[in-house]
Parts: sequence; C-alpha cells; structure tokens
Amino acid sequence: MMMNLAPDAFAPVVAKTGTFDKLEDQNQKPVATLLKAITTALRVSVLVTAYKRPDQLEQALASIALQNRALIGEIIVSDDSPSSEAIANQAVIEASELRSLIRYFHHSPSLGCYPNHWFLARQARFPHIVFLHDDDMFCPDAIGNLVNACKQEVDPSIRLWFGRNIIMDVDGKVDVPDSDAHNVWYGRGGTGAVRPMWEWCLEESIPPNSFLVGTEDYRALMEGARDGNVGDFGFVVRLANAGAKARFIAQDMSFYRVQAASSTSSGRGVDVHRRYEISSSLRVPPEFEALKRSRFNLMATTATVRHVRDGERLAAWKLYLSNGWTWRQRLSSRGVAVLAMMLTPRMVWNWALSNRA
Repeated sequence: MMMNLAPDAFAPVVAKTGTFDKLEDQNQKPVATLLKAITTALRVSVLVTAYKRPDQLEQALASIALQNRALIGEIIVSDDSPSSEAIANQAVIEASELRSLIRYFHHSPSLGCYPNHWFLARQARFPHIVFLHDDDMFCPDAIGNLVNACKQEVDPSIRLWFGRNIIMDVDGKVDVPDSDAHNVWYGRGGTGAVRPMWEWCLEESIPPNSFLVGTEDYRALMEGARDGNVGDFGFVVRLANAGAKARFIAQDMSFYRVQAASSTSSGRGVDVHRRYEISSSLRVPPEFEALKRSRFNLMATTATVRHVRDGERLAAWKLYLSNGWTWRQRLSSRGVAVLAMMLTPRMVWNWALSNRA
C-alpha cells in the first residue's frame, strides 16, 4: 500500500503564468529573464528512508527544517515500517513545519533497504537528490554547501558532492575522537579535493547518505543484481567505472547515528561477500591494483564464510583459492576453521544455522 498524504505542491513555478503576466505588466524583469533565473536555480529532492523510528524521524525532519528552504524542491519520505510505527511516523509528519513540502509513502509489505532507496529516486521530481536516513541528521547548511559546490562546477565529469560525517550514539551524543578517526580512515580528513571516483572508492569515502548527485545518474546506476544490503557501495563503484569524478567538501554534512540494532544487523547481517565482489569489480589503473587488494582483502575471510552460509560453495572455494587469501591466512586457526566450514556437508551446515542460539 502506498499513501500520499500531500497534495501535488511541486509544480514548477514557471507554470504560474499569472504571476509572470503580472510582473511583465508592471514592467519588472522580462518574463524570459525571470524564467531563466528560475530554471537555473538549483533545487533538490530530499529523500528520506524511514523504518520504525518515529522519534528519530522527527529529529531528521528538524535538521532539514534548518536548511535553506529555497534550495529544497520537495521532501519525500518512504516508510518501510510496520503499521504501528507508520502511524507514528505519519503523526510526526503532520506536526512538522515542513508538512507542505513532504510527500509520504508507506509500503506494506516493506520494500527492503535499497529497493526503498530506488523507489524514492523514481519519485524525485528535481534534477538532483540528497538522501537522508531517518536516524541521521543534516548539519547546519549542509544542503547549501553541497548545492553551492555543484553550481560552481565547470568540469562536467564531476557528478557527486560529499563531505564529512559526525558520529553520534543512539541518544545523539557526539563522539569527537571517533568522528575524527572515522573521517581519516575513509579519506575525509584532509582539505577539499576533486578526484576520480575510483580513488574515493579505494578509501570508501562516499558516505551512505548526505551526498548530492544527479537524479538521472542515480537512477541509471542504482540497481545492481548482487548488491544485497550494500547497495550504496555498489552505486558509487558503478559511477566510478563510468568515469565520473567527485568533489569532497571539507565541511561537516551529517550526523551519523550508530544504532545498537539496525534492520541490517538484526537480519542477515552486512553482505560482506557482496561488498567484496563489488570492490573486486572496481576498475583502477594497474599501478593501484596492489593498493586495492590491500584495502579490500581485509574482507576476504569473512566474505568466504558468508558465501558458505548462503550456499554459494563454488564462490567460496574460488575466493579461498584466490589472491584474496595469503598462505599465512589459510594456515591460521581461522583459515583452518573456514576450510572446515567449506568441507562440511550442506545439510549439517543448515542444521547448525537453524539451531544456533
């Protein structure tokens, strides 16, 4: 079921011909000049994924309310919550000062994490989109910083804009040391820069939300056949392989909330094996292949276990015998344990999974 709680409030201003007629009658700006000014103004679709957190959705919307409203063309909330939480989410939206900008959709049954993102992108009516998860928040003027950078670009190969994240706990308490370490590890600790997307992907720099990207770029590359629940990384790797660049803006863009339990961790867990597959598909210059392996081979042992767990024995063996594993790893206690898992009959493996505590 999809519910649209808002009327169509997003028809372009240029459709309001009466306003233009009045302006021309008063010998103000010529209609053509005004039309050009309006159509070149960059407004964005803010896309909010929601799932079972009405109190945090309220905080997310409050952070949007602090942005420059002139830059926000629409806000779309796509809700995968069960009905009880969906009712609470709807109440939050009805009480929001942004109510007139919001279109709300509830899905029953739920779409799932990245199908929910794809649904939002298909609904977007403006040329650029910014995602925000319901448990995260924008930093002050985040949208303005992203939009200003985009408007000033002269290089058409720059297709995505992003900044830093601030880490906070479930109660909203900011962890400054962890935030700094997090940004350094993910290549966001320095000054602003433009780089090919493949370089940003090598450091996994692009955050899962609060980046600005063209709507059509996202739609064209958003779906990967084996993305699982790591579709954010799948998208940026495909954008990299298409030859795009991205601009890092050395400013805080969002507060990223670390949850005790998420829809990912409470289900299958992170699809590490699929993230490893995606990383392997990243195209880099030959001289960077070693760096790529050193970064992503950290996932290889866990990815092998996930292949076994999902019944993908052939994929597990291929990975185990690849250069993703060193002989030191294969001969380690963990390597021996993984080998034992691969040699365990599927029937026994299924029984162990079904009877685990």
